[in-house]
Amino acid sequence: MLPKCFKRKKELEVFDTAIKTNMEKICNVSFGEENWSQASLPIRHAGLSLRSMADLSLPCFLSSSHACKGLVNRLLSSLNLEIPYGDVNDAFDDWSKHHHSSPLEKGTQAAWDDLACRDTLNSLLNTNNPWNHCRLLVAQESHTAAWSKAFPIASVGKLLSPDELRIAIALQTGTKIFESSRCRCGKLLMSWGSMASSVLKMQAASQGTQPSTPSSRGH
Repeated sequence: MLPKCFKRKKELEVFDTAIKTNMEKICNVSFGEENWSQASLPIRHAGLSLRSMADLSLPCFLSSSHACKGLVNRLLSSLNLEIPYGDVNDAFDDWSKHHHSSPLEKGTQAAWDDLACRDTLNSLLNTNNPWNHCRLLVAQESHTAAWSKAFPIASVGKLLSPDELRIAIALQTGTKIFESSRCRCGKLLMSWGSMASSVLKMQAASQGTQPSTPSSRGH
């Protein structure tokens, strides 16, 4: 009746792993489990919209099954056929294991997906690390990921260099940019890039150019 992808999580996770591995190679960053969970969220939920097929499979199936439920009931009833609710019940049981509620608009995939994303974000926010907590709060602001929505046009200064892109992604997701070390100014450079923008400014000054950070390029 409907594709039961939610029952093939292992196959979908193989696809997700391939996306993650290639993103790490392209961006030259290493995503931990929590980093990748954040990156797979939509931009409005502090992510990078690198959506997980495994996570989307359940909202897709549940919304589709509810949207066509009336039509399927009419068709099968007229043919005296049994209505197959087994897969729908299995999907809802799977949903209930990870989420405490269901959306009001059950026939809309965006409603199921938005609720799942909010639950994932709330789980990430429930951290003992104050820096990560603050970073996630800031990452939800609409202007924070403006660089990811800007057209990469070099002539108007909106084309990020590979290093700028890597730093922007790392700052957004909290991944390690470099090994912790002591800056020449005496301050500690944290591995997650708490002083990455200062380093860019110092490099630009030493080269006699104007510094440009990922956030300024993205507007």
